Amino acid sequence: MADTATTASAAAASAASASSDVPPFQLGKPRFQQTSFYGRFRHFLDIIDPRTLFVTERRLREAVQLLEDYKHGTLRPGVTNEQAILHPDTNEKIFMPFRMSGYIPFGTPIVVGLLLPNQTLASTVFWQWLNQSHNACVNYANRNATKPSPASKFIQGYLGAVISAVSIAVGLNVLVQKANKFTPATRLLIQRFVPFPAVASANICNVVLMRYGELEEGIDVLDSDGNLVGSSKIAARHALLETALTRVVLPMPILVLPPIVMSMLEKTALLQARPRLLLPVQSLVCLAAFGLALPLAISLFPQMSEIETSQLEPEIAQATSSRTVVYNKGLQQCEGAGTKMSSWPWSQAGRRTPFTSWL
Repeated sequence: MADTATTASAAAASAASASSDVPPFQLGKPRFQQTSFYGRFRHFLDIIDPRTLFVTERRLREAVQLLEDYKHGTLRPGVTNEQAILHPDTNEKIFMPFRMSGYIPFGTPIVVGLLLPNQTLASTVFWQWLNQSHNACVNYANRNATKPSPASKFIQGYLGAVISAVSIAVGLNVLVQKANKFTPATRLLIQRFVPFPAVASANICNVVLMRYGELEEGIDVLDSDGNLVGSSKIAARHALLETALTRVVLPMPILVLPPIVMSMLEKTALLQARPRLLLPVQSLVCLAAFGLALPLAISLFPQMSEIETSQLEPEIAQATSSRTVVYNKGLQQCEGAGTKMSSWPWSQAGRRTPFTSWL
């Protein structure tokens, strides 16, 4: 992740959840280790926990005060690790629909719209546009405040994502409609899977447009002790390819599982006898897929990647005795060139954090 100040705050996390097995707080580090699937899974559960949407302004100010006390070593007696969470670099509140903790509750209606059957051309364009617009707002609201990027970069990524998503969705729908070999039932089933390639292509387009500068400037690589070795263009190319691949895989369970489940549920006697229940049932299926599959999917991929120094530029190989170095592939963010490796900042109770949505 891009450099950002990660610090302790209080009450916001404990207001949402009190746990007896909270790891000891360490300044600048996430609560759970990112080297294991379980650690990443717990980390992302914290990130997307919608209960933090309801933390009050008073509780938020108390958290900021505890942060300041921690930084100055003046914590009052009795403050425990259960009261410690992380928050990033500014004190600005994020509009609720654009918080990471609001991503699932506010994103689920859009997923339902994307997966509606029998869509018209207008509805296809609308839902793809709305999805990419929501993503753009989330990305901009959670941008890295310590390393500002020009608004033109976000606009460029947004326009590229919208154009690619709409073009592929509309193009595939037209092709399916003109495929005379398919029965109406088969045509309807195929159309339900159109949102996935459209969203996946938009993700790739967004990654390329937002991070192409890294290919020219390189990204930082670190040795096994965490020391900066240098900036590598080859590592940047690997990071871009890995990120593009993972951004294709991540939306898969959210946009592929619901159509499969719904195609089976629609054959049940209950839904055939009560077609009005189709939309509520589909909404529940999308919510379940979004809430359960998303943290599992993003937990599969570690943030840091390893590469042998022999594969990098000669000056990188000569600058360290380590056989391998690591780099941040930027799975959850697209901050542009010169991405620095630091902690994993995240948002609780409306705090700002670098983040790029996965859909």
